[in-house]
Amino acid sequence: MYVVLRPQGNLDVKRATLLKHELLHLTETTDGEAKSYWVIDCAQVQSIDHFGLFTLVELRQLAHQRKCHLRLCNLSKQLRLVFEITELDGRLRIWDKKVSDASMSQYPMVLC
Repeated sequence: MYVVLRPQGNLDVKRATLLKHELLHLTETTDGEAKSYWVIDCAQVQSIDHFGLFTLVELRQLAHQRKCHLRLCNLSKQLRLVFEITELDGRLRIWDKKVSDASMSQYPMVLC
């Protein structure tokens, strides 16, 4: 089962906190179905600060603890460069190909 989150704007302290809260809320639902993939669609993210980066690393660790997979997709060139400079591109899994809305429409999606 996939859970898709789509942060909007700047992934700063406010948005990163909201992202973490929404992901935890979605994954703790009691529908009985395990959420094995957590997808963060970054198509609408314009920038990310250190708090946003820290939150993504924290979510990766949480996913690992819960035996889930965290994936980032639709990163802009600017965001990809930030991940390369900070060497987080080696710690976080990033899907290189563009992921369309149509392919994600069947999964729960939250704008945050």
